[in-house]
Amino acid sequence: MSDKADKNIKKTWDSIKSEKGFSTKEKLEKLVNLNLKKDKIINKKRTQIKESFLDEPVIIRDFSYPMTSRFGKIELSQWSSIASKSVATILGDNDFLKLDPMKFLYFDTETTGISGGTGTIPFMLGFGFFESDSFKVKVFILNDLYREEEFLEEVDGFLEAHNFSATVTYNGKCFDFPLMETRYILHRKRFPLLKKPHLDFLFPARTIWKNTFESRKLGYLGDVLLGISRDEDIDGSQIPALYFNYLRNNKFFLIEKVIEHNALDIVGLSSLLLLGLKYIENISFTDDEGEIFGAAILYEKYGDLKKANELYEVLKESATRKDIISNAIKRLSAIKKKKKLYKEAVELWEILSGYSEKTAYRELSIYYEHREKDYFKAIKFVEEGLEKIDLTETQRKDMERRLKRLQKKINLLEIED
Repeated sequence: MSDKADKNIKKTWDSIKSEKGFSTKEKLEKLVNLNLKKDKIINKKRTQIKESFLDEPVIIRDFSYPMTSRFGKIELSQWSSIASKSVATILGDNDFLKLDPMKFLYFDTETTGISGGTGTIPFMLGFGFFESDSFKVKVFILNDLYREEEFLEEVDGFLEAHNFSATVTYNGKCFDFPLMETRYILHRKRFPLLKKPHLDFLFPARTIWKNTFESRKLGYLGDVLLGISRDEDIDGSQIPALYFNYLRNNKFFLIEKVIEHNALDIVGLSSLLLLGLKYIENISFTDDEGEIFGAAILYEKYGDLKKANELYEVLKESATRKDIISNAIKRLSAIKKKKKLYKEAVELWEILSGYSEKTAYRELSIYYEHREKDYFKAIKFVEEGLEKIDLTETQRKDMERRLKRLQKKINLLEIED
């Protein structure tokens, strides 16, 4: 009990105590009855406040995370120093050069199923954004399946009131956006976020962490990279059942965990994207050579071959994992070939042949056949490839055709001689 409550009880007791004509027992009973009556009034008010939204088409819940909030090695305040160039690089899209990362909108849905289509309803829409020196999460909950149009109108009002520069999702291109577009079409409306540039971080995340972690699910990466624990979180497969249970029983506590789950996904998405961008800006931020390899691929896809070349060279010289070394050399050789630096590419292909890399033997045979006209050396690499490498049926047929053609060329040379 608080000090304020103690003082109120004492004040009430002093008042009752001064009354005449009552025994001490009767005075105490009066005090108890008064307190019980007050508790009933307070509890009734609380119940009314808590259940007052049950007849509304939408419930809104707000969360706020200070900019000093830390998730693993990153802090939300670091977003203010992120350059648009880094976002363009990680996404491979120069349209993001013009956009302010601090005005990104993070979006995630919770739905009545995972199959998509008109039978799947997004009953919870979570939006994350920076505002007033904090990261806000606003969660909209559909409170009545028959009032979806009013629900969407409420969301539209929120989106119209803010000038967001782009939308960030995790698998939004394949799931959230098509689903939302369908719901809006059913109500003869257009999904407002379709007008904004869209950054689906699932694809860059797969590139960055493909060679480091077995799973690239948002919850898993948030746990291992950001320390966002999911121990008390609900299983995503339970969410539809919890929502329908809530609709049947009107007990708000049934979906409170779902709301928290949604908010956690959104702040986790913002933090994970920030971590990926820190990798792009400073490779020393990474913990694993697989992450460096992923960052190099993103640079290459973006067209910054100089930076990609630099990182592949680092991995070629200092990586410890054979798969990372061979893949880095393979991509490095492709860059050299693209730049017509054939001598350097040949050196790399010869190194790759030591790793039993399939493409190395083919590339070497092509180089010596067409550029050096050294058919004997070309045929040597074809025969080695057929002997040493586990080729697919298509690859084997390609190498056998190459072998026959080289043998014909050698026979012609011998006839001429």
